[in-house]
Amino acid sequence: MKFSYHHRKKVALTSLVIAGVTSFVQPVNADTPTIPTLIAFTISPSSVDIASANKTVSIDLVVNNPAGISTIQAHVTFTDDGVNNFALDIPRTDSPLNSSLQTVEFKGTYPIPSLLPAGVYRATAAPIIGLTSTGAPGFSTAAFTPTSSSTVVGATNALLVRSSGYLNFAYATFTGPAFNKAIASRFVNPKYATVTAPIWKVGESINPSDHYELNVPTLALKVKAMTPTVCTSDGKLVNFIAVGDCEFIVYTDKTLDYQYNQDVEVVKISAARTKPTIVTGTVATQSSAILPLSIPGPFVFGVDGVITPISATPTVCYPVGIYISIISGGTCTLNYSSPATADYLASDPTPLTFEITRAAQSINFSLPATVSLAKKSLALSASASSGAAVSFQTQTPNVCSVTGNSLNLLRQGNCQVQALQGGTATIAPASSAQSLMVMGNGLATAKKPAVKKLVCVKNGKIKTFIGQKCPQGYISKK
Repeated sequence: MKFSYHHRKKVALTSLVIAGVTSFVQPVNADTPTIPTLIAFTISPSSVDIASANKTVSIDLVVNNPAGISTIQAHVTFTDDGVNNFALDIPRTDSPLNSSLQTVEFKGTYPIPSLLPAGVYRATAAPIIGLTSTGAPGFSTAAFTPTSSSTVVGATNALLVRSSGYLNFAYATFTGPAFNKAIASRFVNPKYATVTAPIWKVGESINPSDHYELNVPTLALKVKAMTPTVCTSDGKLVNFIAVGDCEFIVYTDKTLDYQYNQDVEVVKISAARTKPTIVTGTVATQSSAILPLSIPGPFVFGVDGVITPISATPTVCYPVGIYISIISGGTCTLNYSSPATADYLASDPTPLTFEITRAAQSINFSLPATVSLAKKSLALSASASSGAAVSFQTQTPNVCSVTGNSLNLLRQGNCQVQALQGGTATIAPASSAQSLMVMGNGLATAKKPAVKKLVCVKNGKIKTFIGQKCPQGYISKK
């Protein structure tokens, strides 16, 4: 068994299991085209700690070739992708050597170099050479790599070498910021390629999770402000409070697996955004004589150019490009507002209101001056000059109520009734109010109990009383 270790640089770790053949090299004059096939490639345990008493690793590589295997020992190299690596030569288990054996196992257990820095070490087994049917060296595989059951993000298919529990893995635990367009291609989630840049002004803030993609879900993305007179932070947001240079650090804490990772940003904070004022102008009163009607709207400008309004009365009018379409008489209200930009806040909605006149109509409606409560109800009748149907409502619901075209008399008093016609797109609404006096209470007068002279006896004494019965303790004298 040959063991070698070369110092190159430190970094990280994990455990392993199986892989596959990706290519082969055909020898000159090979008489049988057989290629060794990987059956299994495992390394256990998945993690070792160089500070512990037991810091060994077991390697098991099994290959198959119908004509046999030429390779006597498997050469496995571990590297941390930096300057640190070590290599092991793993012997075959068949003894004595049987070159015609179709399935060959390379197996051994070895200590990890005690001076090896903690980190993630990825394993590679050198190509295995098969035999031809005549016993000559045949095809060789490509290099083998094991797979791993490690759950450490970024450290799969590797051996995890720890020191007192720490892996010290120098891994990019997050990617960002998204407002740095030079790194846009590094994001996995496409939302970071289109995220809106922060507004670097007083009164604004930045949420790092909107601009940094967390690559390790188990970690928390944190932030701290380093210039408290210009910007402050609660650990989740950075708030811009004054004009000047704001320095903040986005970071993930050091854990048993990962090194501390940070991104430092220094940005210039300028004066706060202001809310623009919208000037709408006026529109003259229009007529509903000819509908629908289209009139030019005023040019109302916001911070980004001409503003298209939103109708608050869509049954009366609505905008169509630079025109206003009128479909009914009444009051037309259009609201103008400009959206927020990097330099301005969103404006308050500013209304533009004008009238569309409608033809007048009148209502013919009358009531008698008085009515008896005993009648209980009264038929209502009215007509509109437009010929449209008229409805009724009461303004004194404690005295009278309305059901359809009937007036219900509830009690004596002044009853007020209103006749209404709601109008149309070209005819204005109209109303007429009338009143009548409801007389009497409508209730039968209750008879008072009869009063009589009573002769009552108590303890042998007779007394005379006026009422319905003798007082308590007395009895009526027959």
